[in-house]
Amino acid sequence: PSQVFNQQDHKAQFVSCLVTTTTDLVQHIWPNSANADPLPLDKFIEEVLRRSRMSYSTLQTALYYIADDEDNHPHPQQKRPHQKQLPSPLLCGRRMFLTALILATKYLQDKTYSLKAWSKMSGLRIAEIVALERLFLQTVQWNLHIPATKFRCFTSSILKYT
Repeated sequence: PSQVFNQQDHKAQFVSCLVTTTTDLVQHIWPNSANADPLPLDKFIEEVLRRSRMSYSTLQTALYYIADDEDNHPHPQQKRPHQKQLPSPLLCGRRMFLTALILATKYLQDKTYSLKAWSKMSGLRIAEIVALERLFLQTVQWNLHIPATKFRCFTSSILKYT
């Protein structure tokens, strides 16, 4: 019985560390994400993960999508001469995290949640989720495939960080 408790305790601690890692990454790329909502970013991430019952590998895939393409995610302070105004969804870490999670789920799972279910989980309209998916896919040049060696290296670094 105590071994089962230790495993459950270890799992809860691991999940907590993954949430912290996710929060840190989102805040690093989108510094204003922590202030954007009355719900703290870590609680938002916990709630999305709880409601969606995401696997570790799906979460790690979503993190890879965000981290690997960090240079293509505009930051609020960036001003580009050819762009008068950046599309606001690209500046929202919460929306980009959610979108990366949705796309990771669609890429990895045979059976996924419907857009209606994601809408209920997130509070976003279906049309907004579809637009976010398109925008994110354009940002990653429509490439969701992760070479196995890169993914192993990335997950190892995530585990070291946690």
